[in-house]
Amino acid sequence: MLLPFTLGLYGIDEPSAGTLSEPLRIMIALILASVIGGSIVQYPMIGFSILAAFLPFLGLIRRELIPSIGYQSNEPLTLIGAAVGTLLFIRIASNRWIAVKNTTIKIAIALLVVMVLQIFNPNQGGILVGLGGAMFYIGPLLWFFVGRHHGGKQTLVTLGTVLVITSVIAALIGLRQQFGEMSNVERYWMVVSKYKQFLNNDVVRVFGASLSFGEYVTLMLMGAMVAWTRFLLRKYLYAIPFVFIAGTIFLSSSRSGVVMLLAGCIISWSFLDKRPATRIPRIALGVGIGIAGLLIGLNQTRSLNLDRNAAVFVEHQVEGLTNPLGSERSTATKHAGLVEIGFTSGIRNPIGRGLGSTTIAGRRFSQGGDGEDGTFSTELDFTNIIVSTGFIGGILYMVLMGRMSWVIVKLWDIRRVSTSLEWIAIAVVTFGNWLQGGYYAPSILIWTCFGMMDKLLEQELPGVAPSKLVNRVISLLPEKFRPLGRTGLSH
Repeated sequence: MLLPFTLGLYGIDEPSAGTLSEPLRIMIALILASVIGGSIVQYPMIGFSILAAFLPFLGLIRRELIPSIGYQSNEPLTLIGAAVGTLLFIRIASNRWIAVKNTTIKIAIALLVVMVLQIFNPNQGGILVGLGGAMFYIGPLLWFFVGRHHGGKQTLVTLGTVLVITSVIAALIGLRQQFGEMSNVERYWMVVSKYKQFLNNDVVRVFGASLSFGEYVTLMLMGAMVAWTRFLLRKYLYAIPFVFIAGTIFLSSSRSGVVMLLAGCIISWSFLDKRPATRIPRIALGVGIGIAGLLIGLNQTRSLNLDRNAAVFVEHQVEGLTNPLGSERSTATKHAGLVEIGFTSGIRNPIGRGLGSTTIAGRRFSQGGDGEDGTFSTELDFTNIIVSTGFIGGILYMVLMGRMSWVIVKLWDIRRVSTSLEWIAIAVVTFGNWLQGGYYAPSILIWTCFGMMDKLLEQELPGVAPSKLVNRVISLLPEKFRPLGRTGLSH
């Protein structure tokens, strides 16, 4: 098993298209899936740790196997997360271990029903597109049930530590790609996978151990927030990985990454005070300090003597962040336009375009679309869900987002559970990417931990739930789309 990785790590001049047989590709995926699934059932903390270590390195593993098993666009390795989650969900559901009276579960089940129906929506171009969409949308949601059943408080702590470690390693790989040299396998993969994420048409936006630039940055943001919140809670050694990861995010040229990093730091800092009334003033103070510090820092970088690569990335950050509304230097207005399209799509097309229409499955298996990649992606998960599943699915998903935000905040406010502060910060920096149709790792990790948080709330605060608001929203839905269970929603 080590030979394929060794060949990929040191690079080869002509990667083979299939030195070993196709069954080996499937066998590797089955072995990994069995290890992850079996470990979660028997030893949950170990199993979830393996999952959290595997998913962020899916891109690296896939690339390093190319010399031995070649490249295939529909790689079985990418199905592991969704497949294991589905099988574990079936096991949980068949044993009737799902607490259907739980508020969050009712909303999630209603959303799943809508998503399953949207697999067969003919507007997306075929059932293959719908099934591909299920991998990116239904798969992560099923992990919510898996995390809720098998996870716990200590598992959340362990997963946070794994996130920090994987983020540091991914950052090191990304810096090597950015300022060192791409390996032969990485260059080959960029060609055969038609990697299109470049800066100024010739400078590669690196991908670290992931399969895309966006996923690479999102995973680093998650690890950075764990390190930051632990630093706030007086675990001062976590300042080291935080500064390293934050610096890597800045050098990666992700403007949104820098903005979300600042937002996560400021909002999580504001939650340190037990008095909710002080949070808005603290956020205002943090925003003022953050913007001032960012502008001073950006202006200082112009005077640094940087090599060509670093200069391109830094200048990209400076131009966009100092003039966020300028159409020539910043893409903020373009992103805002896509979000607007997503909301209006729910009105123009209330039945939705189909589950896979906003995922990379739409690019692979269908023709057309509004985006550059041939899909109808609006870049944010909640507007993507509106486009894919229509008005009903979009409303349900936004209610679910609100419910999970309430769960995390309530755990921190009443019980001061340290992991809930971590997830307040993570929820902020990944906002709009909780259920992203182009990412393999973040969505599964987010919804797995959301399930654990929901279970923890039930254990810590039995009987507490925002039932009136949720009941009101669900009562507006057609009867066939309402969650299972009695009308009154209780925790």
